[in-house]
This record gives sequence, structure tokens and C-alpha cells, in this order.
Amino acid sequence: MKKLLIVITILFASNYVYAEIKIENDWARTTPNGMGAVYFEIKNTSDKDDFLIKASSPNARSVMIHETQRTDNITKMKHHSSGKKIPANNKIFFQPGGFHLMLSKIDGGLELGDKIRINLEFKNNETISIEPRLKILPPIK
Repeated sequence: MKKLLIVITILFASNYVYAEIKIENDWARTTPNGMGAVYFEIKNTSDKDDFLIKASSPNARSVMIHETQRTDNITKMKHHSSGKKIPANNKIFFQPGGFHLMLSKIDGGLELGDKIRINLEFKNNETISIEPRLKILPPIK
């Protein structure tokens, strides 16, 4: 007769705490050449850090996490392929001249005022989908 070994694992909810992420003030800018950028605020109301690890869109061929850096009158775009840390109990601004999502090859049928779908993937949170409106200027707060 064979013996059957049964292993029972007890999981405590505290081991699976997810950061609470909120996205606010989202908007997007597009250019005639099919490029664009998405801006927003990410609020992490948890006591644990989280990371925006990547973004995607069914309306653009690629979406990258970028940072605009200016040194000695030279502006460069730095690609953050490993994502962006969202510190615990803090917020990060994705805004012109700083961090943003860079879009390339945006659907040609989109016009100012239309919404573009963006999926934000986090390390410790579910994917969050946003639909910022395409604008020329940021929204008034």
C-alpha cells in the first residue's frame, strides 16, 4: 500500500498586500506624425512601494515609460525599461517636461477630443486601464 503525503499550505492575507493605486488627471497629447504622450498622476495610498512596470495600448504600436531630461540646453528622452517606482504613501506626476508615456504609431483615425485606451501594469497591483482624452493643453485643475 502506498502512502500519500498531503501538504497543506496556509496563506495569510498579509503576505499578499497589494498597493492601492489611483490614477487622476489623465490626458494625452498627439502629433500629426503619429507620436504622442500620456500624462497623469499616480497615487499610492498603501504603506508598500509599487512599480509601474509597463504600459500598452490597442491604439498605438508601442507605449514606453520615458523621462525628459534637460542638461546644458540639451533635451533627451530616457527610456525606463525597468519601470518607475511609486513610493508608499506618495504620488508621482507624469507631466510635460518630466515622466510620461511615449506613444508611437497611434491610430490615424484618432482626433482631438477622442479617448485613447492605455493599460498600466503594476508589480503589486492589478492592471489599470485609463482612457485619457487627446488634447493640446493640459486640463485645468
